[in-house]
Amino acid sequence: MSHSALEEKPSGGRPEVWNRGFCSLMLMQFAGAMNDNILRGLISVSVATGGIWAATAVGTTLGTPVVGLCLTVPFLLFSGWGGQIADRYSKRSMMIILKMIETPLAILALVAFILGSVNLALLTLVLIATQSAFYGPVKYGVIAELVDRRRLGPANGWISMATQIAIVGGSLLGAVISDWYAPDGTHYHLVWVPGVFVLFFALLGLVPTFLIPRLTAKDPTLRVAWNPFATYIPSLRQMANGPILGVALAWAGFWLVGMIALSALPDLQTQLAPPGARVSPVRAMLLVSVLGIFSGIGSALCGWLSRNGVKAIHVPLGAAGMTIFFFLIGITPVSFWSIAGFAAGGGFCAGFYLIPLWTLIQDRSPDEERGRYLGTANAISFAFMTVGAVLYALWSKAFGLGVSEVFLLNAGLAFIGCMIFLVRRKRLAGWVQEN
Repeated sequence: MSHSALEEKPSGGRPEVWNRGFCSLMLMQFAGAMNDNILRGLISVSVATGGIWAATAVGTTLGTPVVGLCLTVPFLLFSGWGGQIADRYSKRSMMIILKMIETPLAILALVAFILGSVNLALLTLVLIATQSAFYGPVKYGVIAELVDRRRLGPANGWISMATQIAIVGGSLLGAVISDWYAPDGTHYHLVWVPGVFVLFFALLGLVPTFLIPRLTAKDPTLRVAWNPFATYIPSLRQMANGPILGVALAWAGFWLVGMIALSALPDLQTQLAPPGARVSPVRAMLLVSVLGIFSGIGSALCGWLSRNGVKAIHVPLGAAGMTIFFFLIGITPVSFWSIAGFAAGGGFCAGFYLIPLWTLIQDRSPDEERGRYLGTANAISFAFMTVGAVLYALWSKAFGLGVSEVFLLNAGLAFIGCMIFLVRRKRLAGWVQEN
């Protein structure tokens, strides 16, 4: 395909998907997700039982949940500010600034691992999660400025696939690096290796920001509130004036179900190991990796099928598929290949659920308020993720129920979502057709 074909501009006036700006955004997103998940995986393994920091105050009193809090709390606190700056300033300028901030944070991670300091490593994780919270509304809001609005479906599909591959790759790579860093779980070895990988992906994500076309601010007169929560209530009220709030809640509901699945699959993998055998960090991630990879494949296919516009039917079909596959995980005797197959099916269907909803939020948000809408939707989704993690902990630990039963709960939640969309399918279809 020629360069001119890639830069073809349809009626909306913006270029087709595979233009320089979108390709640069894809590389930035891939590198950023790799960075986040390498660091998260490294720290999670290091504070888990048998990890290098398991005997520290963090490992013995809080364990891996503290890693989850370090990642989710910044998104709840700062997504509102991220949405405001995405509207107030040029998104290209903000991406350059935020990616430049990521580089010294990576150097801080390098120092933390060389010193073997769990507290400094956790601080680095919080700071990188904060940077990501500011970056989220910017990177997702800019898609509508880089491609024609009719191509938002394919663009989101490709971005989602790149993100899922990076999440899986970063988590697996983080597990591998942890073995280099502390091979026996008690002594440090190649102390510089973790920080070098984090620094590499930080620099890899910085370079493409300068290839993004120049963009103008959508609301240059906006006064950014000092209170990070100030934007949530007005945005929620405005989103409630139309179907967009319902769509954002449905999108966040997926992350509640997704967090339960992501928490349960490693425990299922542990059940597959012989009694008393140690499950390596890489092996513990296998089922989660299958879910993530097929979620990316489903997202890309759904995006391709939406190349001429979002299809409302994809949402209930995706929810129905997740219901079936999660139910099968819950009732099937535990074996790797059956669970992996059902996880692949559930992940694939998840892509069909996610892409139309996220595309509609981007498309129907006002240009001058898109960042605030996306920031609010982001905060809602991370709140739901937190609820999902708590539900899994209560369900499996406090009530002592098995992992298989947890997937029956997941199937029930997905079924509720499916029924809601089937009942309201005409309204959703009408809202899609208004585009």
